[in-house]
Amino acid sequence: MLSTSPVEAPTAVGFPRESAASDRRTLLTPTTARAMTTAGVLVLAESGIAARIGNTDAELEREGVCFAAPDDVWAAPLVLRYKNPHPSDLSRLTPAQSIGALFHAEGDPAMLAALADSKTTAFSYEFLRDAGRFPLASAGGRIAGVQAVLAGSQALQDPRGRGVLLGGAPGASPARVVVIGCGNVGSAAAQTAAALGAQVTVLAHTRQSADRYRQRAPHGVSVEVNCPAKLRELLVSADLVIGAILISTYGTPAMICEADLERMQDGAVIVDATCGYGTGYLPTAGPVQRPGDPPRLVRGVLHVKQDALPVLVPRTASHAYTASAAPYLVRLARHVLTGQPDPQVASACIARNGRLVHPVLREHAAFYGLEGLG
Repeated sequence: MLSTSPVEAPTAVGFPRESAASDRRTLLTPTTARAMTTAGVLVLAESGIAARIGNTDAELEREGVCFAAPDDVWAAPLVLRYKNPHPSDLSRLTPAQSIGALFHAEGDPAMLAALADSKTTAFSYEFLRDAGRFPLASAGGRIAGVQAVLAGSQALQDPRGRGVLLGGAPGASPARVVVIGCGNVGSAAAQTAAALGAQVTVLAHTRQSADRYRQRAPHGVSVEVNCPAKLRELLVSADLVIGAILISTYGTPAMICEADLERMQDGAVIVDATCGYGTGYLPTAGPVQRPGDPPRLVRGVLHVKQDALPVLVPRTASHAYTASAAPYLVRLARHVLTGQPDPQVASACIARNGRLVHPVLREHAAFYGLEGLG
């Protein structure tokens, strides 16, 4: 159904379609729609918003969604996207509006400038912090961890690869997998590799994080504290290395350099599941690759570096993400539309009144020479 006066409603939230034609994911699943309308929010959406993940307009209408023209959807007091809009999309907003998305804006100088120029209030879901955790990064991280192992498994079967079956076979030695990091991505990678039958070692950032992860690690997974000596020891026999640290940026020290590749077996595989910005902690992985690109061969070691693995599984990603995000999206709507205080939601605010307000964005803006935005 079409809303007759959507943008006049003070409780309206607009859900435009994603900017990238290749991105089939959507934030507006029946789960999100049900949570929003139950909370008294008027949900406006573009027709066909969820069609590419198998949900029809009729299904969303049954959950109370109103369909409207794109300009009306973009004119809602609060606009919600799955991924960051194109920087030019922000020119459609006024300073009185707010927008939420997985921006990852710190790696995009054009987006940082657009956020400031629009003077809108922007929230980036991945920064939302609750009880010391980042709950809106969990689903995507876990999906990326599973996919990192599957991508590594395929690379091992590349003609240049080790020729090792990650799932193993009777009479053959199990594959050796090293996972750097034990957060959402790393723990999912370790669980997947162990379930396939690999011999898995997880390297945690600190002794405390190692102790915490050890309590929930899958049976047979070894847990160690990451240090250069331990990593180099493990690289010698590793078939697959999964890089899954939380943050990799311009100032992050390298963990594996070209000299370390000389210690590794020919055809071993490194998968950078974090990617981040700049050369980061896995500089030999090189630039980000596109889906379908062959692994990059450096000093006999294959490298896979993709920064948007969940985009390859849009149905799984959309439904898994919104199942965990829906309650927080409702809280975001209440915070923006009614002024209800919510410190956890406020922690995700990245821009307001033409200024970047989140420290991570301000740090990166300074790196790009955009200090005036902070």
